[in-house]
Amino acid sequence: MLKKIAVFSLFLFQIAFCQNELQFDLDFARYKYDSTSVYLEFYYSLNSKNMTVVENQSQKLIEAIVHVEIKNIASDSFFVNKDWKIQNIISGKDSLNNTESLAGVFGFPVPKGNYSLFIKAWDSNNPGLNKTIKENIEIIPHDKYFSISDIEIATNIHNGNVDPQSIFYKNTYEVIPNAQMVYSNKLPIAFYYAELYNLTDSVSSTDFTLQKLLFNSTGTNIQKNTKTIKQAKNSIVEVGTINLSKYPTDSYNLVLSLINNRTKKAFLSSKRFFLYNPGVIDSSISKNIDGSIVGSTFGILTDEECDKMFLQCKYIAAQVEIEKYESLDSLNAKRSFLANFWKNRDSDPVTLQNEFYNEYMKRIEYANTHFYYSGKEGFLSDRGRVYLIYGEPDQRDYFPNESDTKPYETWFYNNIEGGATFIFGDISSFGRYELLHSTKRGEVKDEDWKERISTK
Repeated sequence: MLKKIAVFSLFLFQIAFCQNELQFDLDFARYKYDSTSVYLEFYYSLNSKNMTVVENQSQKLIEAIVHVEIKNIASDSFFVNKDWKIQNIISGKDSLNNTESLAGVFGFPVPKGNYSLFIKAWDSNNPGLNKTIKENIEIIPHDKYFSISDIEIATNIHNGNVDPQSIFYKNTYEVIPNAQMVYSNKLPIAFYYAELYNLTDSVSSTDFTLQKLLFNSTGTNIQKNTKTIKQAKNSIVEVGTINLSKYPTDSYNLVLSLINNRTKKAFLSSKRFFLYNPGVIDSSISKNIDGSIVGSTFGILTDEECDKMFLQCKYIAAQVEIEKYESLDSLNAKRSFLANFWKNRDSDPVTLQNEFYNEYMKRIEYANTHFYYSGKEGFLSDRGRVYLIYGEPDQRDYFPNESDTKPYETWFYNNIEGGATFIFGDISSFGRYELLHSTKRGEVKDEDWKERISTK
């Protein structure tokens, strides 16, 4: 299932050029930990330029303090609230220019949830030289379906004769992070590291296709590589390189797309970075293209899958959209319609991910899992329809074993029309919960709903 992770809410921090800002850069990646948490790993780069050099036991060094706050937004409570100290010895040849950079990493398991991140780093010998970073992070465990971790981009990846005690060591590799997310003509090779999870399909044995896609700032796909991932292990590591020497100065987006060859569902992970390459002139010709299908999950849907997807999203479609789709007579037209349908509902068009689409697909998955009955998929049920349109209720009350009524349940939504109630009853006693009554305008209203579930 195509996800969002946020997925793709990764940092792209600018290099600091001003004299009063500490040259401190940060990136992060989220990896599988357990069914309720992920391992959140931070990568930093500290440039000693403009920092105060002090002598300590005949050594010249700089020192920075990094204050990290990670707060659970829902509970308004701190998960992390602490300081890290970073020290670096300045060699004799650079003691005057003071331009050495230090790379580092720290991390910890973080439970599922939405978090606000506040980081402030400063020169401990000159607190006025500082930098502040703020961001929100969503933590979603890789607990069930196939998925990809965030992508870590690196200046180098070593495999063989590596030090297991290195702070950059993981899964037999030593991954030297590029927290600045900048490459150049002097550093033209981009290394990347990612982890692929839950590759063992319990339904049937199937392989996966992994696509590596590179896009420039206009969204044009300038590089594509594809390989087959055999279902030999449940989790594997994916490492690789990108030769950037032939590309012009620009920002780029690396996308890894993992496709289940049986279901044709895809999971994407991406990372943006910048290339400074003054020796290469961009000779490409600007042109308008329809990029709604190219490189997207819609471009691989079959005719049957298109029809099913539209049936799933019909609840939120306008009547004119329903009539338009029903008039389409070609597969490409259906693919294009669905791509534009979701594009028009993208809550944040600036990001690579379509957050609205991802959230709706999560609801489909939940409905099919929890509201399935009599051979029918959950999204076709009344509870599934309400869940897809309005999302998770603020409160659910269950009444499965009342002595004088058939099973029923009540859902409450606090933010709909000042408070709305939905009441579902299992009239047939076969698990088919029908919507009996709702206070929401436009929904079923039956003030005598209790009579329909009475067993007296």
